[in-house]
Amino acid sequence: MKRIPITLEIAAVTDIGRRRACNEDNFFVNGAFIDHYKVSAERFESVDTEEVHVLAVCDGMGGLDDGEVAAMTGVTTLSDYADELQAIRTYEDASFTANRIIRTANDRLLKRMKKHGKKMGSTFAMLVASVDCLYACNLGDSEIYLKTRFGMERLSKPQTVAQELVDRGAISENQANHSYARNQLSKYLGMENTRMLKPNESSAELRTGDILLICSDGVSDVLPGHSIYASLNSERPVKEIADIIIEKALRKGGGDNLTVVIARVLDDGRIARLRRHLGIILGVTAGVVILTAIFLGML
Repeated sequence: MKRIPITLEIAAVTDIGRRRACNEDNFFVNGAFIDHYKVSAERFESVDTEEVHVLAVCDGMGGLDDGEVAAMTGVTTLSDYADELQAIRTYEDASFTANRIIRTANDRLLKRMKKHGKKMGSTFAMLVASVDCLYACNLGDSEIYLKTRFGMERLSKPQTVAQELVDRGAISENQANHSYARNQLSKYLGMENTRMLKPNESSAELRTGDILLICSDGVSDVLPGHSIYASLNSERPVKEIADIIIEKALRKGGGDNLTVVIARVLDDGRIARLRRHLGIILGVTAGVVILTAIFLGML
């Protein structure tokens, strides 16, 4: 049986920021990504009707070599798994495929690092959205949010040294927000200890009107959650919301690269699924009536 698509209004924007010499961020939107390295700002806009939507942000790690190459490795590996991503039906499917993608991207980076004698890494934050499930995963500190009519939910969890200290009860959330370890990633693409390469994973239900956001830490580090929510809590086109968030971050200092991917759910596919189920029920009922009539006629 053919699957039911959902429709998203999507915008992706990346900006070099105020202090970086190059942009080491990249984004992925249903197969589209930045396919070159020399980019200071770039944007993507679309209204897509797909059975499975895949959105992602990869943020090359500052302080290491070739962060833009590491981020590109993340998005191109996603592209290479297009068929497997479109076959996803359940949370378990999504988790299995996401972990394969992460390990493949990590292996590719390790081989490149060995060949060129360079250390490189990237965050990885991905959403898979379909009528059947909404799956989110992240390595590193790129954030994922879901805004519904009830408020905003954070679907990601920073994989940083500071967050690990919070989880152990060594420091508070407030202390973590001001810690030097806040931006020290504990997990990322490019890890040599592959046994530790496990993303944070979560799921949620998606409804018409909901808004999804993935952003690099260049945005989340300078904009608190309430400021992001205020921007998402708008009827404006998502391309305008994306620009507003970038501008807010730039006004707050915006020294790092800034990237956002935003998607509003225009049609969650549930009405189509209800109609399909109703059609099946009516078809079965009609079949039972016909068979009953035939049986009674034979008496």
